[in-house]
Amino acid sequence: MFKQPYIYTITNWDQADECLKSSYQTVFLLTGKMMELPEYVYHLQNAGKTVFVHVDFITGIESHTQDGMSYVAEVIAPDGIISTRSQSIIQGKKNGLKTVQRIFLIDTHAMEKAIETAIKIQPDAIEAMPGLMPRVIKELVNSVPFPVVAGGLFKTKEEMNAALQAGAAAVSASHISDD
Repeated sequence: MFKQPYIYTITNWDQADECLKSSYQTVFLLTGKMMELPEYVYHLQNAGKTVFVHVDFITGIESHTQDGMSYVAEVIAPDGIISTRSQSIIQGKKNGLKTVQRIFLIDTHAMEKAIETAIKIQPDAIEAMPGLMPRVIKELVNSVPFPVVAGGLFKTKEEMNAALQAGAAAVSASHISDD
């Protein structure tokens, strides 16, 4: 599903030029208004990037509704979506988008519930937050039948590689040092 194990995360538009110049092939877009996103997604895709839009962060759209997700799929036209909401994942799949369900692993109960929900709705991948937990990432990878992306709080490639060694299919980060 991911062309390479490192995913560029854009949290503000100041990062877009750097992303366009980078060798990263997959982009997680975590910012935007419904009227400006089609242009940004187009430019990123035109540069050869695979773009996933975090629909929970789009202002002006109710992505958990059929009409809202139809707008995302047809007008914004990303390759896929990211969401914490099960209904958004379900609607994204109905609209032919690749889906990444973002989960927050704050304790054992949250992890168990996230696994249960993910198994039920079958996203194409899940993104575990925060990603700096190799033991937990390994446990999660062994509990679900689809790719796990580790995301959040990464600062170095070494930290990212630890998540990959734990079994993550990819890692997403917005601030990466080559150290």
